[in-house]
Amino acid sequence: MRLAFLGSLFRRDRLTGQVAAGLVGVLAIAAAVYGVGVASATYRLADVGAWLTATGRGLVVHVNGPAGKVDGKTAVVPQMRGHNIKIVQDGGTVLIVDLDTGVVSRLDPSQLDIGTSRPLGKGIQVLAAGGKAYTVDSVKGVVQEIDPVALTPVGASATLPPVLGQAGIDARGALWVPVARNGEVAAFSGGRLRPPVRVGEAGDSLALTMAAGNPVVTDSTAATATVVKASGEKITVSLPTTVRRAGRGGVLAPAATEGETVPLLVPGAGSLVTVDTGTGRYSSTRLAMPRHRYRPPQMLGAKVYIPDETAGALIVYDSANNRFEKPVPVAGRPAKLDVFVRDGMLWANDPSGPRAVVIDREGAGKGVDKYKDRVPGGPDRRPIPLPGGGEAPPPRAPRQPSQPPAPPGPGEPPSAPSNISVTPGAGTMRVDFQPSQGDGVIGYVLKDVPSGMTVSPSAIRQGAGPFTFTVGGGDCGREYRFRVAVRYRDARGRTREQVSAASDPVRPCVAPGAPTGLTAQATSSGAKVSWTPPPGAGSVTYRLAYDGPVSGSATGAQTSVTLGDVYTNGSYSFAVTAANGAGTGAAAVLDATLTGPAAKYPVERNGNSDAYIRATPDGKNGALVATMHDNNGEMITVHCQEKGVYYTHPRDSSLAGDMYAKVTWQGKTGYLLGYLVNTPGDWKSFAGPPVWKCK
Repeated sequence: MRLAFLGSLFRRDRLTGQVAAGLVGVLAIAAAVYGVGVASATYRLADVGAWLTATGRGLVVHVNGPAGKVDGKTAVVPQMRGHNIKIVQDGGTVLIVDLDTGVVSRLDPSQLDIGTSRPLGKGIQVLAAGGKAYTVDSVKGVVQEIDPVALTPVGASATLPPVLGQAGIDARGALWVPVARNGEVAAFSGGRLRPPVRVGEAGDSLALTMAAGNPVVTDSTAATATVVKASGEKITVSLPTTVRRAGRGGVLAPAATEGETVPLLVPGAGSLVTVDTGTGRYSSTRLAMPRHRYRPPQMLGAKVYIPDETAGALIVYDSANNRFEKPVPVAGRPAKLDVFVRDGMLWANDPSGPRAVVIDREGAGKGVDKYKDRVPGGPDRRPIPLPGGGEAPPPRAPRQPSQPPAPPGPGEPPSAPSNISVTPGAGTMRVDFQPSQGDGVIGYVLKDVPSGMTVSPSAIRQGAGPFTFTVGGGDCGREYRFRVAVRYRDARGRTREQVSAASDPVRPCVAPGAPTGLTAQATSSGAKVSWTPPPGAGSVTYRLAYDGPVSGSATGAQTSVTLGDVYTNGSYSFAVTAANGAGTGAAAVLDATLTGPAAKYPVERNGNSDAYIRATPDGKNGALVATMHDNNGEMITVHCQEKGVYYTHPRDSSLAGDMYAKVTWQGKTGYLLGYLVNTPGDWKSFAGPPVWKCK
């Protein structure tokens, strides 16, 4: 046995606001690695694998995913044994976080040994991805990048309004943190905070998911999901209002998904919502969920895996076929489960027991015995097993209330249609369901369809399939619920109906796409901004935001707007989004340099006298460009107006001011005192959109 002693006393950590208070006395930390006889021994673990905790025996084990076998293990530091342990893993970065004490230790996979340990503070979030590592003090609102090897601060920290939500790291290595107090999500990288992104109202319940490397924030209070793209585009999707029934903790959302689809579970309503963050569309299914304790759902391929901690198992829902599959037992008893997706495989672990399960994209699962000893790091050294060997027997499955009910007995009416799933479309709503079980079924009809709306087909015969209705019409500003009825003949030959529970609410529309053809033009009335509606947009509301020398926004249903407050020459950014009841689409963005139109105005107050055009707006000291003599009424080209050096006429004190007009006269361009040209309005003030400001 080789012991790595890390010192007898933790010195005070220098992470701002992240020091674990109250560490008193001598704390000896020993990292024990079994079976390693040579200090320089190097181990090669499976490339497709994951580290799992086995706190009951004080172990951290590495599992080969394809084989479902443990191929390495190490003992955690003695003080962590029996504690609530979390593993943060990203390639060669493996951090062991003791959630009970706030001590973080780095595991060296090549040596199966624990190296650096530091007390970062109880309750601190520790994250690692893309070669970056961060800590987040949710209570104090402090975020800090750290070195994933030395666990020391990198660069400056930053402070956000607490309490902060569960953070995540995007595909570019930036940290994103929900700030519920402000209804925002903030990004932090390189020791600096980026401008926050508005995702809800102040105080809303926010949950962050990294979907394919992009932040997605679910607002349970407003029933919305906001996708922040790498380009800076923001898409907001209106979710079914049942999301608001999630309760105090909000919806259950995974911390990350490998694909663009995010599964959301609303335990109180039994609703499972899958949001396609690439298209901004969702599907919602009302599931017959027992009143158990659940963890956030995970998605691999088309299947959603819902950790059921009351049963110690995974509920499996096939979203492509709208049906449950047989639950996957993990612990075989009530247990807190650690479930995540990594390297194209789903991992489900019982930290306090010997069992874990690994599932591939095809849904094939393998049971894992974490206590197996004949592996590197165990008492008997042996070569790392290759993929394709046998597997540990899976734990015995308890009876799952979520399994499909048994078929009705003879003489009983068929079961009601189940798994009523709704998907919004452009002017349509799709309703899918699972057919009834039992005898005497004639077919199915859709119920609760408002007058004036169409249903196709009008009925579905038993065994005909697919079990899908399409509803046309309706108002995008409303939500609709539907039920499916099975028609059957009873024992006396009479036609009867058995009706399902109501679906989740759904709208006959989807969030619009980005407008196209965005243009901006300087006019004598202001900046005219125009665009083309998104394809199939229907009735939408547009929001135009602009930034530059003048900033602001405008909202309306028209595809063109003239901004009367934009009459200053310069560079502008314009962004226009389309919104309807289903959400807000991506923005069309345009960067443009605007220069106001020139116009001719008459010279005045220059009878039998001289008027000077100068190179700068300085009526006395500016370099002389040209002299006009006795030319009242002559039309002169005015380009723009600008404030300059205050000037008072030497013989008429009423002709005083700092307004100048930039003009062109006889091919020469310069600045002329404002009272010498008859521009609209008071010559002492800017004329407004007819004459733009120079800068």
